[in-house]
Amino acid sequence: MVDAAGTIAELFGSDEATPAGATMLDVARDIRANPRTIDCRDGRQLGYADCGDPDGDPLLVFHGFPNSRPFGALFDAAGRERGLRIIAPERPGFGVSDPAPDRAVADWADDVADLADALGLDSFPVLGISGGGPYAAACAARLPERIERAGIACGLAPLDSVAWRDRLPFLIARHAKPLAKLSLWSDGRTARRNPEAYLESTVESTAAADADLWRGEVGQVLLESDYEAVSRHGYGPLADELAVFAGDWGFDLGSIDVPVFLWYGRADRIVPLSMGLYYAERIPTAEAHVYPDQGHLSIVDDNETGILDALVDGQR
Repeated sequence: MVDAAGTIAELFGSDEATPAGATMLDVARDIRANPRTIDCRDGRQLGYADCGDPDGDPLLVFHGFPNSRPFGALFDAAGRERGLRIIAPERPGFGVSDPAPDRAVADWADDVADLADALGLDSFPVLGISGGGPYAAACAARLPERIERAGIACGLAPLDSVAWRDRLPFLIARHAKPLAKLSLWSDGRTARRNPEAYLESTVESTAAADADLWRGEVGQVLLESDYEAVSRHGYGPLADELAVFAGDWGFDLGSIDVPVFLWYGRADRIVPLSMGLYYAERIPTAEAHVYPDQGHLSIVDDNETGILDALVDGQR
């Protein structure tokens, strides 16, 4: 994979637009091979992807778990088609981003503000997917002067929204980090040893509507993103992130007053619908879209046009 990434990087060039005919996976591998970073206010480096239309209006996309900046490649084609610059920062300790010990979800807003300042962005919409959902909510709460609209698709919510059995991975990370780290490492090793079998096992445990996406190029991009997540700092930051979700997020959902749009599928077996309903009940500006047969990946893939309409064009 490293050799393939290098070849694509030579084709693209680090500052060139995506060439015609490049696949989603090509874009993800180029993002891996050509890391971009900015310096945060505390001296940490923050990695990010910059794809889509380089001259377009910005849309910040917050990756899921355990992903990283190549996740942005999932929106490259839509970005080019709609004139959107897709910017996908990776969280502390993921990929080329330096770790930030003892962080809370709310602290992400400072990193996003630093990124926006470095890139000369005034205001913009944000989209948080799966594990990125809490961070979209944090930006809506803490950066209302810059966030035009926020979207959360199949996003994690505070653990109060689910039963105890669904809280266990997060609580283990918070109170028994070595055990969580070992579990994450084992899962990652399985994915590297046999990616096809790993994706097929994921198909068996998730929604039927997601099967073709896991087996296809979307699944390959997500694996590429997973590999990059642990490429510099290992599995410790992943365990730290799970623990962050189990702690105090550092802001009040009820304080959000920018438009927030929610997309959830009842068939999702990774993030339960109760998390979406939790947001809908507590965010005053929330507008929820729930689909009966869609799952964790299909909720984004099937509704991509509607998601971008809501966040970028203000259409519902």
